This record gives sequence, structure tokens and C-alpha cells, in this order.
Amino acid sequence: MKRFRFRLEAVRSIRDLAERRARELFGLALQKTADASASLLTAKHRLIALGESLAGARSGCFRAVDQAGAMAALRVAERGVIETSRLLVEAETARDRVREEWLFARRRLQIIERLEEHARQTHRKAADKAEHNLLDELGSMAAARVAPLA
Repeated sequence: MKRFRFRLEAVRSIRDLAERRARELFGLALQKTADASASLLTAKHRLIALGESLAGARSGCFRAVDQAGAMAALRVAERGVIETSRLLVEAETARDRVREEWLFARRRLQIIERLEEHARQTHRKAADKAEHNLLDELGSMAAARVAPLA
């Protein structure tokens, strides 16, 4: 019997490359989301620290210039938290979109893999049947030689 040859191998290779690329993009999107989350956490800690320093400064001698500078820094930190929150939401949205693209590419690859497996099974069954027929023929030829012609 002939050697197995999958006729859709080129399609499988292309879909495999597409799935790998989509998986890499998903990994990059996950990394970007993790970076944005860490950045948001840092911005929140900075805002809390500024708020605590502002509250601590109020317990001492009141200086309007220091108070105004601290309030401006607090507003900048609040805007930073809002901006990093927006970046995190954008990163999560992009991550979800890229994840869906990766899953779509994975499903397309799995279709080809199932087709290949089915073709392999069909080829294996045909090869087994051909081998069985050959063995039957050889067995019947050997039995014909041994049997008397009576």
C-alpha cells in the first residue's frame, strides 16, 4: 500500500502559522494587560501616599503655598489614576479581541487536524484490509499446495 499523504498539508501549515501568530499576539496582549494593571496599582499607591502626606501636613503649621502645591500634585495623581484606568480598560478590550481571534484560528486549525486524523484512519483501515487480503491469499495458496488432489 502506498505511504500516507495528506493532501491538505499546505493548508494545515498555513493555519498552523496563523494560529501560532495569533497565540503570540494573545501573549503580548496578556503582558500589556498585566503591565497596565501594575501601572494602575502604582498610580493608586502614589495617590494614597499623596493623600496621606496632605493629611499629615494639615496637622502642623498651615502654609497656603504648600497646601496649594500638595492639592495640585493630588489632582495630577488623580488624573494619572483615571488615565491608567482607561489604559487598563483598553488593554483588557484588546486582550479579549485578540483572544477571540486566537480561538478562531485555533478552531480552524483543529478542523484541519480532525480531517487529517480521519484521513489517517481511513488510510490505516485500507492498509489493514489490503494486508489482510494478501495474507488470506498467501494462506490459500499455501493450503492449495499442501492439500492432496484426490
